[in-house]
Amino acid sequence: MNDYEVNAEKVLTLALDLGKSMVKCSAEINRVEETVIRICYAYGIKKAQVFSIISLITATIIEDDGQPHSQTRRIYAYSTNFGRLEKLNALSRKICAEVPDVDEARKELEEITKDGKTFSVKSCLGHIIAASAFTVFFNGTVLDALAAAPIGLIIYLMNTYIKARGMSRLFFTALTSAIAGTLALLFVKIGFGNNPGTIMIGDIMLIIPGLMLINSVREMLCGDIMSGLLRLLESIIIAMSIAVGFAIPLMLSGYIL
Repeated sequence: MNDYEVNAEKVLTLALDLGKSMVKCSAEINRVEETVIRICYAYGIKKAQVFSIISLITATIIEDDGQPHSQTRRIYAYSTNFGRLEKLNALSRKICAEVPDVDEARKELEEITKDGKTFSVKSCLGHIIAASAFTVFFNGTVLDALAAAPIGLIIYLMNTYIKARGMSRLFFTALTSAIAGTLALLFVKIGFGNNPGTIMIGDIMLIIPGLMLINSVREMLCGDIMSGLLRLLESIIIAMSIAVGFAIPLMLSGYIL
């Protein structure tokens, strides 16, 4: 008897865990489904059906003797992590090309997805530079750009050390926006900045769910209507929470009263 016949459940577990990790990194749904199917095929499984949305992935495989195996993974939170996604894609290609032992592939997957030090100097600098650059792009002054930089740093630190603790995404987005808006007003108040609006716009670009919106359109064009609509709805709700977060300090300070 072949190894895949003995360990069909292990193969399905490996494939679904890898697929779940991809969804949590904001991978496209059709690519996640294709990856799970290809991994199953690589280990000799002839029939595999996969269905996934942004919060759920389920799959069923059928062995040659007609024995079905089904598993489901619930996804409660996800974020954009292209570095990890690239490693997951490399692992899936390795599995399909070399067909390593399932336990060996499992160890590599666990190594990629294990929690460790999440602070990244490159990402931190990216937030700072992006916030400053967008501020200047939207007609802000150099002083406004300098004020936007530390706020971008705070947004990155919140994304790294608070968001990862399982906080509601909508509440976290509103909280981040409110803190960013308050700091922008405070900086202008003490003379470190000229226009709080341009500072806020520069920092708000770090929070806007642009990738989610693009993926939603792409998925609907590819035929994944349900997943695309869910992403689109979530991006709209997140945009509303951003607006609410920035409106709170503006209202309290009298700017929009």
